[in-house]
Amino acid sequence: MKTKHLRGMRDIPTIQGIRNRSVPTTREQAMTELTRLEHEKARLERELNIWLANQKKTEDRTRQLQERVNLLQTAMDEISPKKRKLDPGSEQAEKIDDKNGYHEVSLEY
Repeated sequence: MKTKHLRGMRDIPTIQGIRNRSVPTTREQAMTELTRLEHEKARLERELNIWLANQKKTEDRTRQLQERVNLLQTAMDEISPKKRKLDPGSEQAEKIDDKNGYHEVSLEY
């Protein structure tokens, strides 16, 4: 028999592991294992469907957020050139600030 290189603790053969991989000797054991495996398969399929649904929700949310970012970026691009043309301390710049409800603040990191 070919020796297998052990990579970690999970690869070490144990009594339970060997017993679970062995072929059942009676019909009852075979039916029990078959039923257990069918239940496990159904559980994994349900879990996969839940993951796929969550992935779709996440993709939709990401797409909505990206659309919102693009919309806000467009709005900021339209507002920014108007502000650059005016002096920051001028009366017209203050009116634009009051009209939009915000004041421009510069941050340095």
